Order: sequence, then C-alpha cells, then structure tokens
Amino acid sequence: MQNPVLRPISLADAEQLRKLYKYSLEKNARGFVTDPDYHGDIVERAIQYQLSNGAMLGLFAEDGVLLGFGGLKQKENGRVELCNLHLHPHQHGKGLGKQLALALIDEARELEYETIELHVTATQEAAIGLYRRLGFIETHRKVYEVEGKSFDTVFMELAL
Repeated sequence: MQNPVLRPISLADAEQLRKLYKYSLEKNARGFVTDPDYHGDIVERAIQYQLSNGAMLGLFAEDGVLLGFGGLKQKENGRVELCNLHLHPHQHGKGLGKQLALALIDEARELEYETIELHVTATQEAAIGLYRRLGFIETHRKVYEVEGKSFDTVFMELAL
C-alpha cells in the first residue's frame, strides 16, 4: 500500500464512514459501544465536531477507500477530546493508528488547544499502549455499567 491520504471527512464520505464505524464496533466485542447509533449518527457527529472548533479526519487508501478515522471534540477550558478513533481491523499493526493519532494531536495544536484527553476501555490494551507511547498519561479510571455489563474505562490526557 502506498502512503494513505489524510484529510477531513466530508459529506461525500458519509456512506463509507457509517459502514466502517459499524464494522469496527462489531469487531470490538469487548467495547461498551456496540450500537453505531448509541451516541447518534457518526456523520452528524463528524459535522458537529468540525463546526465546533474540532475535526474529523479520515485516512484513505489511494483508491479512496476509508481505512480509518478519528475526531476531536471541543471541551471546556482549552481542552479537546480525541474520540471516535477507529481503524479497519485489517489495517491494525501497520502504524496507521499511530499516524492518525499523531495527525489529530497536530490538529489539536493547530486549533490552539492546551490539553487533549481521551478515554478507552481497559480491554483495548493495544490502544492504551499506543497512547502511552505518544505521551498520554492515565489520569483516572471509572467503571461504567451498560446493559448489565461492567466496563473499566481508562482516562488519559496529553498536555499540548
């Protein structure tokens, strides 16, 4: 594969974005979000992030296929949340998640945020390892109860 193209998600990407989000959730049976509409439509969230001093970036193959995406959601007090980072399961282990996370961190700096925060279920060990390698530190944990299941959630942040 040649170098993937990184660019903001647009309405033209809506079908691919919904499809990849749904597929990614289905392949992560240990995550607490399994319904793609749990937090509302991913396309509407992407638009909202972009309109509210945030971002939704997509990583595309040369042929235009969406390989992964991630968002920045504005918070309060100079903070932004790195959220909705999903990579097609067949693309794991190729450094693309790191590339996407680094691009989102750079975007947060360009948007002049002071801190980037995130949360991830503790079962997602590879993601937690990546975030640690990128300089994120764990701030706290919280257990969420969703549909009778418990999910240990790790909260992390990075000073920009």
